Amino acid sequence: MNESIIEVQGLVKRYGKLAAVDGVSFDVPASTTFGLLGPNGAGKTTIVKMLTGLAKPTSGRVRMFGHDMARRPNAIKRRFGHVYAAMAFFPALSALENLTFFGRFYDLSARRLKERIEETLRFVELWEERKKLVGAYSSGMKQRLGIAKALVHEPDLLLFDEATNGVDVEGTDDIRELMFDLRVQGKTAVVTSHRLDEIELLSDDIGILDEGKIVRQGSPQSIRDGLRGLLFKYIVDRAEPIQETWSHPPATVRYIGTANVVLSETDVHSLLVAQFGADTVSEVEPTFEEACLWILKHPEANGAPEAVGASG
Repeated sequence: MNESIIEVQGLVKRYGKLAAVDGVSFDVPASTTFGLLGPNGAGKTTIVKMLTGLAKPTSGRVRMFGHDMARRPNAIKRRFGHVYAAMAFFPALSALENLTFFGRFYDLSARRLKERIEETLRFVELWEERKKLVGAYSSGMKQRLGIAKALVHEPDLLLFDEATNGVDVEGTDDIRELMFDLRVQGKTAVVTSHRLDEIELLSDDIGILDEGKIVRQGSPQSIRDGLRGLLFKYIVDRAEPIQETWSHPPATVRYIGTANVVLSETDVHSLLVAQFGADTVSEVEPTFEEACLWILKHPEANGAPEAVGASG
């Protein structure tokens, strides 16, 4: 296994009596992407703030690159890049001027900084817009510039915190493509999002966060596998809705135009076959989205050892 770039152990952050993060632990091996998935307010951004040194843990430990964040923050901070929602730039300066300003905070020679600015702007496809004032950029362009800013000092680790929030559909797709390209290049990254498709696309390992705790962790496939015997999905091949005729609730039934999808917490295969015929009923695997939504809606089942998928 690759050496761990990040080691988080028993991380807690309290604001008064509120535990925004409550005993979170995970490792991120080199050249992998770890995704933190959860609803707004689950604690994702608070964790990233502690990873970046912007917030001090109430208890627990963050180690990055073999250093303790509490003891050697400066040895760590120069080695990561941080991309977050609505990144701040000087709107009256061009992209070139902004990156020159921010890049001077790192130990790069003037020549190397100039090279890196061109390399990163070309990577995010903003080189032709380099002299345009950032105040005239779209939200998607600003976030792409944010990725360039995070890359300019050649970091070993990237932290993406809700990086596509507030960006239109086209801009979101562009940013995801850049993030995917970085993953293909073998960059180590932490990605936080409440968007299931984004996390599934980008992550090798995923922690599902709810009320400050990681309630499931593993690869997308292992998370789905961990729900075997807890969540069942069937396709009923009938061209009309069956909600009104299905006589064995509770189950969630959705008509998708050409067939019906049935989600149930019990095995109802024989009941469906008895009512609609064996040739119309097939059992299929729940999607990652369906698995995650089930986990978040069933906190009483979280933490059950037989249901937790480990990515190994």
